[in-house]
Parts: sequence; C-alpha cells; structure tokens
Amino acid sequence: MEKNFDFERAEREINARWLERETFKANNKSDKAPYTVIMPPPNITARLHIGHAFNATIEDAIIRFKRMQGFEALLLPGADHAAIATEVKVVEELRKQGIEKASLTREQFSVYIETWYQKYLGEICEQFKGLGLSADWSRFSFTMDDNNKAHVRRAFKKLYDEGYIYKGTRMVNWCPVCETALSDAEVEFEEMQRSLYEIKYGDLVVATTRPETMFGDTAVAVNPSDKRYAKLVGSFVEIPLTNKKIPIIADESVDIKFGTGALKITPAHDHNDNAVGIKHNLEAVCVIDQKGKMCGDAPIKYHGMTALEARKVVVADLKAAGLLVSVKPHSSNVGTCYRCHNLVEPQISSQWFMKMKELAQPAIDCLNKGLNLYPKKFEKIYLNWLNNIKDWCISRQLWSGHKIPVFECGECRKRFASEFERPICSCGGKCSQDNDVLDTWFSSALWPFSTLGARGNSDDFKKFYPTQTMATAYEIIFFWVIRMVFSGLYHTEKLPFENVVLHGLVRDSKGRKMSKSLGNGIDPMVIIKEFGADVLRFSLLSGTKLDRDPRYSTEKAILTRNFINKIWNASKFIEAYALGAEISDLKIDFAKLGAADKWILTQLKKVIKDTTARFEKFDIGVACDYLERFFWGDVCDVYLESAKVSADKKQTARILLFVLNNFLRLLHPIMPFATTTLYKEFFDIEDVAFEPFPNAEEIKGNFAKEARLFEGYIALIKYLRDAKKKDNALKTANVFSSDLIDGANIAIIEKLSAVKIELEKIAKPDAVVSEFKILLGVDETKKRAEIAKKIDELKFEIARSEKMLANPAFVSKAPAALIKAEQEKLARNESLLKSLIN
Repeated sequence: MEKNFDFERAEREINARWLERETFKANNKSDKAPYTVIMPPPNITARLHIGHAFNATIEDAIIRFKRMQGFEALLLPGADHAAIATEVKVVEELRKQGIEKASLTREQFSVYIETWYQKYLGEICEQFKGLGLSADWSRFSFTMDDNNKAHVRRAFKKLYDEGYIYKGTRMVNWCPVCETALSDAEVEFEEMQRSLYEIKYGDLVVATTRPETMFGDTAVAVNPSDKRYAKLVGSFVEIPLTNKKIPIIADESVDIKFGTGALKITPAHDHNDNAVGIKHNLEAVCVIDQKGKMCGDAPIKYHGMTALEARKVVVADLKAAGLLVSVKPHSSNVGTCYRCHNLVEPQISSQWFMKMKELAQPAIDCLNKGLNLYPKKFEKIYLNWLNNIKDWCISRQLWSGHKIPVFECGECRKRFASEFERPICSCGGKCSQDNDVLDTWFSSALWPFSTLGARGNSDDFKKFYPTQTMATAYEIIFFWVIRMVFSGLYHTEKLPFENVVLHGLVRDSKGRKMSKSLGNGIDPMVIIKEFGADVLRFSLLSGTKLDRDPRYSTEKAILTRNFINKIWNASKFIEAYALGAEISDLKIDFAKLGAADKWILTQLKKVIKDTTARFEKFDIGVACDYLERFFWGDVCDVYLESAKVSADKKQTARILLFVLNNFLRLLHPIMPFATTTLYKEFFDIEDVAFEPFPNAEEIKGNFAKEARLFEGYIALIKYLRDAKKKDNALKTANVFSSDLIDGANIAIIEKLSAVKIELEKIAKPDAVVSEFKILLGVDETKKRAEIAKKIDELKFEIARSEKMLANPAFVSKAPAALIKAEQEKLARNESLLKSLIN
C-alpha cells in the first residue's frame, strides 16, 4: 500500500472506469426487485452549491445501500429549466452586455436561454460526477427535453379536458420586477419594519401601512360590533386628496384593536381587501400597474412613480393638507418574490388556474397508507397545507419554459388544449398558441414518472415506477413534494414514491444560512479539490440528524480527512500484520476465539445492526457516527493494540481482515472512493458497490458474557491509564476478580495501560472498576515525601487561621458568615493533619 491515500488519483481513475463502463446503468429487464431514487433536478441557474451536494450525497448513500442489499437500483439524475429563476439570471447577464430584454424578440431571447441551458447542464453533470454519484447517466433527464415537453402537454390536456384547468380573472401575487404572476407558495414572507399611518377620512381616522393605494379604495370598513362607528355604517366619506366618496361598511373581518379600528378597503391591491370587496360587491379600482408604478384612478401627479416613491409624496401631501394624524412604527410580514426577493404586488389579473380541492383529497388520504414522511413531524405541515389549499395559479408571463398548450383557431375561434406542438383545428384552420408559460413546478410535479417515459408506458416505467424514495430539503414540501404526490396519483393512479426524506438546510459553523451577502457560501468543488469527494460526503453527513439543519465548516472536513488517514494507516497495519502471520486462508476458527476476538465480533455485529437500522430510517448522519466510533475506538484503540500481543497471530489476522471487510462494506455508501480502493487492495474485487451489505446474522455465536468481561478489561485499562497520567511513576497494580484473568488478557491489559499486572486478593482496594478490585503499586519513598509536604502545607494553613481568629479587629469587623467559614476551614485542616500524622 502507498504511504497515504491519493484521493485525486483514486477519484480520477475510479470515476473514469464507472463512466466508461456505465457501471451503474440499471437493467429494466432484471429479475431483481427495483429500488428507484429520482434525483431532485437542480435549477440550471448557476453551479451547484453545498445544499445540492448534501442532498445528492444522501440519495447516493441510500441507493448504494439498496444496491448492496440486492435491489436493481436506479439513481436517475436530471436538471430543471427553472423558468423564472433562469430568466432572471439571463436578463442580468444580458444587462452586463448592454442588452435589454425589451429590445429582443421572443425568438432572439430564446437563443440566449438555450445557450445558458447548454452551458450549465454540462457543468452540473460534471459536478455531480465529481461527487462520486452512482447515477445512471444514460437516463439523464432535463425538464425541457422532448420527452418531458410531451409529458407536460399531455398532462395539461388531460387536466384541461376534465375541467381542472381554467382561465379566470382574480387576484394573484404579482412580481413587478420579474413581471409575472406567482403562486402562493412562491411568495416568501419577511418581517419588515414599516410605518402605520393614521389618516383622516372625513370624521373617521383610518389606519394603513399603504397610503399610496388609497386612490383605489372603494370603502372604509369597521367591525359591526364596534360601538364607536355603529351610527356611521351606511354613510359616506371622502377619499383624502380627492373628491371621490366611498361608503362605510361593516365587516366581521376588521380587527377592532388594530390601529383605529377603521380600515380602508382596496379590492384591487390587497388579498384580504379583495375578499371583503367580493363579499360586499365592491368595485376593484386599479391604481398600480404590472410594473409597480402608479396609474389609473390615481391622480396624474403620481403617475409613473413606483409605489414606494408615491408613498413618500402622498404622505407629504397628506401632512400639508392637515389629514395625517400620526405615523407610528409597525412591524409586519411582507410578501416578497422567492426568486428576485423584491416586494410582491397583489394584482387582479387574467391567469390560468388549476382547481385543487378535488386533486388534494387523494394526497391527504394516502399519508401513512402508502406514503411515509421522514421525519414524521412534517406530516402536520403537509396536511395543513393540503386542507387549506387554494386553486393554483399555473401561468407565468415569461419567455422561457413550457408554453401553455392552449390554442385558438383563427377561423372558427375554437379554443382547445393539445398534446401536439403545432396542432391543426378540426375545421382545418391555423391555430395560435397562448403566450404564457407554465409555472416551473407544473413540469417538476411530473418528474417521478415523466423521467421514466410513462407517456409510452415504457419498460423503464413498468420496472421502476412507482419509485421508492425521494430526498429533498424540507423547504420545498409545498413547492414540489405535495405537487408530485397529487400529480402522480392523478396521472398514473399510483403514488410517485413510498418515502419522502425531508432534510435540513446546510448552515455555516455559526448556524447562519449561507448567502452571498454574508460571504459564507461554500463551493463543494473547492472542498473536493482540496480534500476529496469522500471527505466532502462524510463531513456533510456526520453529526447530522434528519430533523435538524446541519452545520458545515472546514474544520469538519479536516476531522474527516484525519478519519480517512486513520482508516488508511490501520489498513496498512492490518496488511503488514497479515503478511507477518503468513495466513493462507481467511477462515476463522470460531472454536478458538479469545476474549478480545469475541468482543470485537460482538461490537461488529452491533454496529452492523445499528448502521443498517439507521440506513433503513434514512438517518445516515447517525450511521456515520456509529461507524466512526466503531473503527476509531473499538478497532484502532483496542483491538489493533491487543493484536500486537496476540498469542495466535494467524487467528487474529483473519479476524482483522474479516472486520475490515465488513467495515469497508458498511462505509462504502458514504465514502465510495477510499472503500473501493481498499477493497480492491485487500480482496481483489474491483467494485465493492456490488458486494452484499453486511448482515449481522452471518456472524455466528453469542459472545455476550465474554464481551461483557472484555468491556470490564477496557474499563480497567482506562482506569489504569488515568492513574498513570496522574502518577507517571506508577509501574504495577494488583488486580483481583472472581473471573479468571488468563495470561493472554493480562498481556492485553499491560500493553494498553503500560502498567504491570499482579494477581492477588486485596483487602482494601484503591478502587473497584467493573468486577475488578484494584490496588495501585506505590513508590514508598515518593509517597512519604508527598505526605511530608502535605503536612507542612496543613500546618501553615492552621497557623494562619488561628492567627486570624485570634485577631480582635478581624472578629469584631468581619461578617459572621466569613468568621464561621474560617472556623470550619480550621477544623477540617486539623482533622486532616491528625489523620496523616497517625
């Protein structure tokens, strides 16, 4: 073996072999039971970040584990076009070149989009390959490839024809920067410090955070139980700075305690106001356009200003007119676009919607009846969202993405959905297509079955669908997970997966979310270049639990590198030991096992059981911790050391190789390159990936009693080591136990503790550890010197206390508690001195 593990060469050579031979290409004709994991497709907006690496490592660990358990395993990779996010990025890139999107035609812009796709598709694939994923690259899928386009059109047509998709005019979330509608799930709420303005509306004082929208007011609402305003309901007030009069209405939704208890109602620019407006048949008056600028019924003075610009001017005008009563600080949650992070502007707009109530019910019914969420705490969130679901706004006003497949005939004006790209109307007339594109999540919702060719009922679909497990970050449970569930049930009549593993978001060492503004982001490829893919994978997973956000730091990478070095050096020791023992076979004689042998096999059996259980529950971070403790503590600190004094080196060599073999197979799903390298070195098998995952039941025999006895030896060794640290002169120790300590075990204890053991009965032991009574050997000369020193110290302290207590000034002025403490200290020292002198 080489001196150190050359991760760069190992990754280069092993990856090249895997890719060239298509090692992980799944066989849809296999007799093995399938296990499918469809990778969440990363957005092709930029290079992969640490979160992508974390998720991909979890999925790869799962699929490698299942492959070793004998399943026909498929890890299917892909990427998402991410229409709105990609368009934002491309527009930014064009601006740097002095090109505005508005100066381009849709066709010209699509060329830039396609160039972006090709650039980042290639980069993403290379980065994923660098992680060592055992993915089937022959099945790589992109949400804008021909197969997925066909699936989107087909799915849309089915939903449209069955009445689930409709076009309607209603209030939506609108991003004035991206200039597109957003679904409710795409609005992120941030707590912001704003102002609450109290404004005179005639004799009423109205509280609002958005005075610029008052020109779109069509009523002022008060609570019907608010006695202050009971007589005003039904009368009219004038909108400030205008001559327009609006009614005062009563509505239960008004919070009496908020502001003045009187609220302006602007049905065209607020979701809650819109609901009140519909209830009371109020007009919706638009005063802010889709670019976020003042327009319509707003006074001409404010036209062209952004809403925030207009707010300042309106407030100044109100103050000048004596209509501004007060301005108070106010904290509230404000909706922002999940992509560009600018403020969302509620707008009434004509959009495409999907009816959700009926589609949601099967997704509710299937929870724990085929669908399992890990951790289970997310079930409440899952159900709450589905039980309160609203119709989904699926149209976007973008130039990239899947165009909505609705066509209108130029001859007969018939409108219809089609699964064909360029359909011809039944009357023979030419058709024009709707200009909007679909929400990216519409195509992503089809991902588990569209990637497997469900359209043609392909062999892949028959073999690998439904899939078994989906792993993703908990933050997209609404965006994606739930939509995949109801889409899979509707389009295939089957759940798209059995298990959903919802993990946390990777944070920095201080627990902060990684972001460009903080400058704390980590490029996984930088870690791989410096430390290797195995280090990145293991350090991402170790110390994590499913219900927590993992923390990552370079320190974790260094610790993992040290662990790999430990594995490598221990393996070199085992190789040399086996060569020195001149073993000709690996067969262990279970009739001749010593206590250390039985203990390490018991520990191995336990770690196999525990690791397997954690893998089955997808709690792989805990499995990492089990494996590290086992190898570093049990194997290296104890068994390797005991091997050095073994009386039967051939037997010990075989056990060492047996333990290493099992450990490498246990570790392989997490750390593929080092384990593949070592397994080839020791067992002449090129890919441990296809070896069986260890089975605890294959370790025959029950060594519980012997293992417990050896645990006692370990406790004894730790005690003696600690004693040695306190007194380096310690050379011997008398040990007595009712259980026989034979010569072999004495040798192990002496080797690991560096203390000579003598066996004899002990009347007054220094300590009892496990079942062992211990009397430490003492250097009498040194002991007498230490006692004499202690006597001198005590005499000095006693004299000091007596002098202090005899001092009238101290006794008269010191607090009683201090005097008492000094008296007690004197008594203790006098008692201790007496015991030492006697």
